[in-house]
Amino acid sequence: MVKSKLLASTIIVAAAAAVTAAPVSAAKLKLGGYYEQWVGVGAKGSGSALNTFDVKNDSEINFDFKQKLKNGMTVGGRMELEGNNQTSTGYDESSMYVSGSFGKIQLGNNDPAASYVGSVKGVGPVGIVKSDARRWVGGTYQVIDNDNDLGMGDAQKITYFTPKMGSFSGAISYMPDNSDGASGDSYTSETSGNSDGVSAMGKISGKMGGSKYSLAVGYSTVDASGTDNSGWNVGVNVSAGKNTFTVFSNNEESGTTDNTDLGAAIKHKLSKTDTVSLQLGVAEKDAAGTGSDQETTVITAGYSKNLGGGVSFQGSIFNIETDNDSGTNVGDMGVVGGFKVKF
Repeated sequence: MVKSKLLASTIIVAAAAAVTAAPVSAAKLKLGGYYEQWVGVGAKGSGSALNTFDVKNDSEINFDFKQKLKNGMTVGGRMELEGNNQTSTGYDESSMYVSGSFGKIQLGNNDPAASYVGSVKGVGPVGIVKSDARRWVGGTYQVIDNDNDLGMGDAQKITYFTPKMGSFSGAISYMPDNSDGASGDSYTSETSGNSDGVSAMGKISGKMGGSKYSLAVGYSTVDASGTDNSGWNVGVNVSAGKNTFTVFSNNEESGTTDNTDLGAAIKHKLSKTDTVSLQLGVAEKDAAGTGSDQETTVITAGYSKNLGGGVSFQGSIFNIETDNDSGTNVGDMGVVGGFKVKF
């Protein structure tokens, strides 16, 4: 009995000492994200059951944490919680990093290095990347992509970002396998799927007169169950005064399939609150004589008005066309508008 009381007293004293010795401050947590709500009119396309009028939304809550250490390094991270009312709702990305004079090392569920090459810059609810227009017009489409991830997506990986050396900066990623790309503790089997994924990116950026520019190139390779897949992408960004011009090209070779994507956009600031943009994107799939080649072209014009407090009204007019070897081809327009709130 005496031993039990002595043990209990020892545990209580040890716990109290641990609490007393613990740091007073914790890592700083910042809450952010966005909510988008759109209404629009598209077309049935090849989807006979679709309604030409539709309502759609997209939302995400971001948790960012950061702590500066006494040795000068910073430890931080980010978790992105999807907020849509759908079965796939969950954490999209979850990763942490350590940064210092040596650069930054990022670990966890996040994009590969080549994804940081950049994309087109525009406004409006319908863009060309990921082909938002297909959500409003029924059909079979080739998705316009720019990230060159070869299916690595947000699987667990290690990424190193170099410090900026003059006008140059770069990054390199390694993905052991994609078995732990799921959220939470529900891991999938490690017996098949993509493995040994390597992705790299190099960027040159600077100023020339009153203009800013950047040129980035990426390369990725992955072992897809015994087949070596590879890809490259390039992005150019030039800003001068009220105008921003961006262009990208992306190519991925997966087995006998060759996907090539192109995109360009110009964004013009009309005033402090009003911005317009024009985007053009093309995606082509060459399936090596299988009769399933696809081509998708999207043109979209966008408008955004900043209402203050992170709230903006945005609208898009778009046209989407397909040229597929099989299936019903589509050539239709749509109009979409609504609000975006950043918090």
